[in-house]
Amino acid sequence: MRISPPHDHFLQLTTKETLGRSSGIILQKEALSIMKTVEIQSSRENIESGHLFRPTDSNFEKLKMDHETGLDAMWQLIDYGLTTQLFEIKYDADLGELRFVNFLVGLPGGMPLEEPYKLFIARSTEHLYHYIQAKRILTEDTWRNVLNKLADIDYQETKGSGDELDRILEPKQFPLQPSAEMLKRSRGLIIDELEADPQIIVLPHVGFYSIPEMEAASFLHIANEYLMTKVEPLAKAFDGEIRLGLDRIHTTAPVSGNSEPSEIDLIRSKIEMLYGFKEILKENGFYPLVHNLRKVAEMAAKYAEVEKKREVDRLLKVYMKMLDSQFDFDSRLLRINLEKDNEHDTIIVDLLRKNPKVLSAEWHDQDSKIAIFVNNNQNNIKDINHLIFQNYRFTTEHILYLKAVIELNEKELKPLFKDDEFVKTYGKNLQSVYFNYIPWFYKLFYFLGISPIVNSGYAKAKSILTYAQMDRQFLYQKRRENFFKKKLREREERFEKEKKQQLKRALTSALSDAYFQKNCLPSVDWLGSNYPAFSAETLEKMIPDFAFISTTGKSVKASSVILFPNSPEFDSLNKRLKDLFNQWTRGEIEPPLEDPELLVQIRALI
Repeated sequence: MRISPPHDHFLQLTTKETLGRSSGIILQKEALSIMKTVEIQSSRENIESGHLFRPTDSNFEKLKMDHETGLDAMWQLIDYGLTTQLFEIKYDADLGELRFVNFLVGLPGGMPLEEPYKLFIARSTEHLYHYIQAKRILTEDTWRNVLNKLADIDYQETKGSGDELDRILEPKQFPLQPSAEMLKRSRGLIIDELEADPQIIVLPHVGFYSIPEMEAASFLHIANEYLMTKVEPLAKAFDGEIRLGLDRIHTTAPVSGNSEPSEIDLIRSKIEMLYGFKEILKENGFYPLVHNLRKVAEMAAKYAEVEKKREVDRLLKVYMKMLDSQFDFDSRLLRINLEKDNEHDTIIVDLLRKNPKVLSAEWHDQDSKIAIFVNNNQNNIKDINHLIFQNYRFTTEHILYLKAVIELNEKELKPLFKDDEFVKTYGKNLQSVYFNYIPWFYKLFYFLGISPIVNSGYAKAKSILTYAQMDRQFLYQKRRENFFKKKLREREERFEKEKKQQLKRALTSALSDAYFQKNCLPSVDWLGSNYPAFSAETLEKMIPDFAFISTTGKSVKASSVILFPNSPEFDSLNKRLKDLFNQWTRGEIEPPLEDPELLVQIRALI
């Protein structure tokens, strides 16, 4: 058995004829036997179906040689550049496991070796992808562990416990030492393909994970805790532009329209801003974190957009069905309050306005601005006009809504005014409203048939209505200004409250990291070093706000150790902490190098 590995030429193979002519080398019987089998099996059809020569004991036996003889013959073929070892990764869905399949291939007839090699890589990537989707679904606990690694300023991609490819592509998986170039290139190609998938988190030498779409927003919010407490404070110190960019994002911008940036949008903006400083992030160890968070943010935003569209489509169908109603007047003459703080309504109004099957207008009521919609059907408008005459002429001003629609869509509805019955009814409806805006004696002139005076009264009523709309438009603008100011205040209060909650969750995570992952006591000094957002001043404010416990009571010192609050919310964590202290006491786990009396004091506080 040969001790040194063969020189694997990888894709730079030759044929035995060329080898014989150039060097005079003649293969031994066993090597020639394997070579012939490899040549026969290295056809295009076999490559595409994966039926290639596998260097297994059973295949060696078929060629009438034992294991060692077969490997020695393989060694010759590889070292002479006649064959190379390739592989394919397969996913067995029934067993939920990845399988490694090794091939010995020569120059295939009619195609360069690069082509089958890339085919194997593509198939391997696809199988690995299915495995990740099925068996490596990201959970909250795993995500927090991942974030702890990535947010560590000392994190290095080359160090880790190993990912799936590290385990599968170990040289010992091959019968003989494979080409180092092949392993490196194969790993790189597979990782590049996985990286390109928006749902796969790739952490070289740590692991590959799939992100459930529905959980992406939750994972993004968790990640924001790490951004706030570990990344942002340090990143601001890296570069002045980063500081300015983060400050701009955190400064509450004026709200416009009925919508404002969602928390996903704000976190995404922060990630995109940081991503613009790739080189600085790479220099300081935060690039892998921000790179992967960018993917999570994209997925969360996309899922939120899909859900929003689904809800809008559902509402749009409801509104269109209402407009088609033959029995409900308020649905046929549809009004939507434009001053409601409802983002979906804003989108619906815009979609209805753009719909050629719908006519629209706006009107200022006494207390609100409304959008009015009717089906773009002249018979429908005649019906609405008639229903107003029958049921709403004296009790409402609905005719003014219809008037606004007709006047704004005059060109389309011009044929209506050739219908004498419509014109007559429409006039009576308007007359009923106009009489509400002019002195009573105009009615007397109407009954006396003095048309010129009555017409001047109608003109006066129209003028009053026009000026009333202008006045209400002004009042609407004032209401909107006050609305936006109020919304801005509420948003600032909400963000401040949410920021406190995020810090609470982040401190909880930091304490868990210290106790359960790093097996150390989270002193104020340790927290400040590992989570820069938690300065002594910040902790001094947070501890009473959220009932965290300090070993030095109300006075927070650098040596103070912080514990979880003694509240039902933290029961499970406190139980874990008690168990950990018991393990330290019994010597099952090496305790931190602190004064034993301090450990006793902490144990009593839990």
